[in-house]
Amino acid sequence: MKRPGLFDMVMFVMAILLLPSGVKGQTYRMEFGLLGGSSFYMGDANNEELFYDAHSSYGLLARYNLNGRFALKANTILAGISGTTQGNASAFMNGADVSFSRRIVDAGVQLEMNFYDYGVPDFQPGSSKISPYILLGFGITGYESEKKDVCANIPLGLGIKMKILPRVNLGCEWTFRKTFADDLDYSASSTGFQLQNSWSGVGSWNKNKDWYSILMIYVSYDLYGIGSKCFK
Repeated sequence: MKRPGLFDMVMFVMAILLLPSGVKGQTYRMEFGLLGGSSFYMGDANNEELFYDAHSSYGLLARYNLNGRFALKANTILAGISGTTQGNASAFMNGADVSFSRRIVDAGVQLEMNFYDYGVPDFQPGSSKISPYILLGFGITGYESEKKDVCANIPLGLGIKMKILPRVNLGCEWTFRKTFADDLDYSASSTGFQLQNSWSGVGSWNKNKDWYSILMIYVSYDLYGIGSKCFK
């Protein structure tokens, strides 16, 4: 008898994972998935241009579905940011041409609110296999400027998700992260002028802080079925 090859094993595992027949009426409590996309910086060196000098970003996500309308999502993302004052140094007091580029690690938790009862397969008014959503949360950003450091961030944004298979979700999400640091744009090559002190003063807690944005596409897989509802 011919022994099963790698292709046969892969196809068997995929068939088990995506088998819809016995779980069509299920709802699921958790999701795990992969994400990839683009990230960019907004701060002293870039106040208004979206997707300026964008970098690749990728990571992992996990979602806990509280119900059809609300979910908690956790993520870990490796992203990139960069910027420069070249051609615009005169806009800063004692300004100079400086540039920076670095990778950052973003980890956080967000509360999502779906516009519809997302993913509920039962016949129920308002349920949908596709739903826009908004989110707000709390996170931390790990980065290296003069030294390795971390700061808090507040992610806020919107997205859209769709159930492309009974247990597979596809989504697109765009968020802005407001950080509580002003040295994400630190330039190691500069010995004088720095963007985190661009006006030779100290900003208040909510002024002159750096932002970054992440646009991502993700695929997630449902786990932990919790059964279906019965309506009369």
